[in-house]
Amino acid sequence: MPMQAPATPPGPAPSPVPGGPRPGSIVRRLVVFGLGLAVPILIFGAVVLWQFAGAARGRLEAEALGRARIEAAAVDREVSSLIATLEALSLSNALQRGDVMSFREQAQELARRSGLLVILRDPDGKRLIDLGAEPIPERLDAADASALGGRPAVSGVVDGRFRVTVPVVRRGGDAVLYLLSFSLPTGRIRDVLASGGVPKDWVMSVVDRDDRVLTRTRAPERFTGIQAPDDLRHASGPEGSWRGTSLEGEPFFVAYARAGVPDWRVAVGVPEEALAAPVRASLVWFAGLGIMLAAIAAVLALAFARGIAAPLQALRDQAVALGLGRAAPVLTGVPAEVAAVSAEIAGAAQRQRDRTAERARAASALRAETQRLEVLNRLGTALSSELDRQRLGDAVVEAASHLTGATYGALFERVPEGPDGPEHWRLLSLTGAPREAFTRFGLPRVTNLFSQTFAAGGVVLSEDVTTDPRYGSHGGMPKGHLPVRSYLAVPVVSGTGVTLGALLFGHPEPHRFGPREASLIEGLAGQAAVAMDNARLFASVRREQSRFEAAVQAVRGVLWTNGADGRMTGDQPAWAALTGQSPEQYAGFGWAEAVHPDDRAASVETWNAAVAERRRYTHEHRVRRHDGVFRTYAIQAVPVLDPDGAIREWVGVHSDITEQRAAEAALRESNEEIQRYAYIVSHDLRAPLVNIMGFTSEIEASQDDIRAALAGRPDASRIDADLTESVGFIKAAITKMDGLINAILKLSREGRRNFQPEPLAMTALVQGLADAQRHQAGTVGAAIEIGDLPDLVADRVAVEQIFGNLIDNAIKYLAKDRPGRIGVTGSVLDGFAVIRVTDNGRGIDPRDHARVFELFRRSGVQDRPGEGIGLAHVRTLVRALGGRIDLASEFGTGTTFTVTLPLRQV
Repeated sequence: MPMQAPATPPGPAPSPVPGGPRPGSIVRRLVVFGLGLAVPILIFGAVVLWQFAGAARGRLEAEALGRARIEAAAVDREVSSLIATLEALSLSNALQRGDVMSFREQAQELARRSGLLVILRDPDGKRLIDLGAEPIPERLDAADASALGGRPAVSGVVDGRFRVTVPVVRRGGDAVLYLLSFSLPTGRIRDVLASGGVPKDWVMSVVDRDDRVLTRTRAPERFTGIQAPDDLRHASGPEGSWRGTSLEGEPFFVAYARAGVPDWRVAVGVPEEALAAPVRASLVWFAGLGIMLAAIAAVLALAFARGIAAPLQALRDQAVALGLGRAAPVLTGVPAEVAAVSAEIAGAAQRQRDRTAERARAASALRAETQRLEVLNRLGTALSSELDRQRLGDAVVEAASHLTGATYGALFERVPEGPDGPEHWRLLSLTGAPREAFTRFGLPRVTNLFSQTFAAGGVVLSEDVTTDPRYGSHGGMPKGHLPVRSYLAVPVVSGTGVTLGALLFGHPEPHRFGPREASLIEGLAGQAAVAMDNARLFASVRREQSRFEAAVQAVRGVLWTNGADGRMTGDQPAWAALTGQSPEQYAGFGWAEAVHPDDRAASVETWNAAVAERRRYTHEHRVRRHDGVFRTYAIQAVPVLDPDGAIREWVGVHSDITEQRAAEAALRESNEEIQRYAYIVSHDLRAPLVNIMGFTSEIEASQDDIRAALAGRPDASRIDADLTESVGFIKAAITKMDGLINAILKLSREGRRNFQPEPLAMTALVQGLADAQRHQAGTVGAAIEIGDLPDLVADRVAVEQIFGNLIDNAIKYLAKDRPGRIGVTGSVLDGFAVIRVTDNGRGIDPRDHARVFELFRRSGVQDRPGEGIGLAHVRTLVRALGGRIDLASEFGTGTTFTVTLPLRQV
């Protein structure tokens, strides 16, 4: 191949130094060089392969430990599921009543549905129910002793089975009534291990807390129940691994993890043969790689040696020419590498000049970038600490204008719809011009150029608005507007997607903003959104705090807080002002010292129960004020939760109800007087009524004598008819009067009756009431449906009378033109049971909604028997139980009575 190079001066070529070593040929040197390169590659390859083999072994070991953790978690889930099922069974009302036969039916139903066989024993170990094929011995073991302590327990392996036991504790106490158990085959745990798939040749085992093999994926029938290997017996931590042997004596790598619920160890064994496989594969790869690299090095050395000598000679001639100060054109017709060296030599001076100029430009750019970073740093500090929106907006607009080189910058803030009016935008901050330069034109118009920004549609960049097709949709800039050619706008959007505002920038010259400025402002808008969100949140918190403080003052309450554990901590100024206690005195449960001695124990007990159950606390007790006077207070307290559901603190209010309780006592006394008066009046009314009834009977018996005496008189028939009609009127009035007197007596007796609260299964109770009236419902073609109702603790007789009356009324007043539908549904709201009785009957005229609860008042067509006391009696009972009754009805459509009662009557 011809090559051009500068002519060298005539003269002999340089010769080797006499006596020096003879230079080697290029071929030999390339071969040696190639092999020399291959050696490090081989060494590197060997290291990599060795590391790979070690990593592969490590991955297998880590996989074994990870598998042990997974299987331990699976065993935990299985045992926890069994415990949860037993604990759900332990809540059975039949067990609380001691009704073993009823509970047996529940256990048999569970066995039919899930195959789980229930064992019920008394605290001495005597079997009461055992649905298993092989009865367990009537003796207590260590797991049973743990369960008697009030905690669920899991036994070890016994005769190929294990047992899960929970205590059945009496409600409201801590006495253990029974031991409730599942006795299960160890194969159930083996199925859990196998459900995730067992790699070939791997072995998984479960060891109980007595260091015996509970189950095993390989040969379980051989090893279940025997002692575990020494290494596994001595493993005491939550997890670990070692190299040892299997129960069959094979070398294994063993990893284990502890299942925390039953305190079992789940071990995973990997054969050493599987761990050594990557090392053998690495050796094979290394041998092949060495042979291949040696062959490639030799072939390449021979192939390329001949093509290197001539270009090197030409490059030598060019170097000589440059050394002599002659022109040195770039070599042509040579390999690319040699041409590159030649070009580098020829252009060395030019490149040096270029580098000098580039360094100057880089230094200038670095100074500019340093200034931008300083601005961003200052702005970041301001955004992280500033909570005032105005100062925040000013800082953002100033910094953004400086970073982009904008002449004008503005931040418009979106004001959401609220008490002050509909949603609107307002100018928050401006730089480069007085505010009047913007505000005199009003809010930005919804033009094609503006609308995208205010709708949070993304960045709007226009290098020259006068040539932008989006410009001019509303006639262009108004007269007197600031001159703008370059335009950049970015919406400010919070992390939740809410539009907070918009950043707008302008410059009187075109092509001043580009993608770099747009990207910079977009990032700045994101930081500004976070800061504006924080500022709004701070303002909102301040407003809510002020409202809360005002609300507490409005209800004349004493606000206090307790820690997550229910103990009073920190500064409690309101409590200290009320009781006169110091922080040291009221800390912990010291506040109870200010509670009346008769109320103290109950207050602490109910408070601890509410804290343990994480529920709203409602109570009432007497508190000694700082002046020594005891006042009655109602307490309401609720837990404040963190996002993860953990209790952060308790917030409560003491409200003085001393006057209210005194008024209630006076009202009760007055009601009792009224009831006694009603009883006396009704009793006294009955005496003359009996006399009237007697005299009426005498008149009726004397009618024949009267007819005989009047016989032959012209008006005898008329007198007889008038007498008969009058007697009928008197008897009807007597019957009506007798019914009213009986109603008054009934109301009076109910008012004097003492309520006896007891647990009520409301669904069954109301179903029983419906069944008792099913004949009447069937007669009128009505269907009664009872939903799931919340249970109560209340007086049974009062509750039965309330809902019996409501269902009876619903049946009585159904519409004749459609099938009757009566439904009873319930829910729980803020510690109260809300039960609704709904029908599709006649409905009640809105004018009668309040009057139907009055005594002796009825609504609508009077075609049904009754005295008008039913709903009055219902309302009296509901109020006596501490609840209320409400009515919602549409005439001609139907009626709903809503009864709200406390879940627990006190």
